[in-house]
Amino acid sequence: MWLSSPSQRNPLQSPVHTLHRALLLLALSSCEGRPLETTASAGPKAPLPRELVARFDGGVVTREEWERESRRLPPALREQFASEAGQREFAWSLVDKRLLVTEAKRQGLAGREDIARQVRELEERLIVQALLTQEERSAGAATEQELRGWYDANRQEFEQPERIHLGRVLARFERQGSAGDRARARTRAEEFARRLQKEPLAQVQASGDGPERARGGDLGVFARGELPDRRLEAAAFALRTPGQVSPVVETEEGFAVVQLLERRPARVPPYEEVRAEVEGRLAPVRQRKVFDALRARLRSGSDVQVEVTARP
Repeated sequence: MWLSSPSQRNPLQSPVHTLHRALLLLALSSCEGRPLETTASAGPKAPLPRELVARFDGGVVTREEWERESRRLPPALREQFASEAGQREFAWSLVDKRLLVTEAKRQGLAGREDIARQVRELEERLIVQALLTQEERSAGAATEQELRGWYDANRQEFEQPERIHLGRVLARFERQGSAGDRARARTRAEEFARRLQKEPLAQVQASGDGPERARGGDLGVFARGELPDRRLEAAAFALRTPGQVSPVVETEEGFAVVQLLERRPARVPPYEEVRAEVEGRLAPVRQRKVFDALRARLRSGSDVQVEVTARP
């Protein structure tokens, strides 16, 4: 299918680009070891003009091309080619690519039908993608009225479930520990529950063992199904009033007590709050409409006959 999202539109993932990537990796390996640079002729050479970074039999690599190709490198590779040696090896990779192409042509490979077919297919993909991009630009950006209309028609997709903001105090115990260790951990948790009735969470949490201790006992905000421990989730969602404390709950980490800090009812956020998300989600819908309209226009203007069943 020709239609694709911008992130999928990369018709340049061709054998040529795969070759260039392989050459870059070879260049990187030469940076780490002995240089691969060789030259067919001996003796000193005159310095290159400023606008060139390489010259070879049959061609040159301009500084402008070298800089342009450098900017197109993925961040990880760009970083590795940042040194002077890396920049030199990158220039060599461009020369190597040219030399390989020249040699392939010399051997007559450019005339092979399978290669010519791939070139035609790549050209078709590029020009069709350019046409689609042009049509999308002609359609213009979505208007505020269009964005709001789509939001109103799809409000249910933006609904946020009920969430609860929790604090927790944990008394750890080792699963392989003794019954006495387990009993002492439960006693500690029960003491935490009593203290939470009259003391601030952060003060009680100072005696706890969980990672939320660094945040004053703040466990975070959760919807149903987001807490990893189902027993803890059941106890937490049973709390109705901010400040209310749960009974002691045994979890995989130890004995825990949770306190309800805030209850956030289910809601649909207003348009202004989710405008950027609306714009992003509407984009592929508009793209599809542009494609469908273009396809319909082309079909209606063409004398087309399709028969998929062969005649006897």
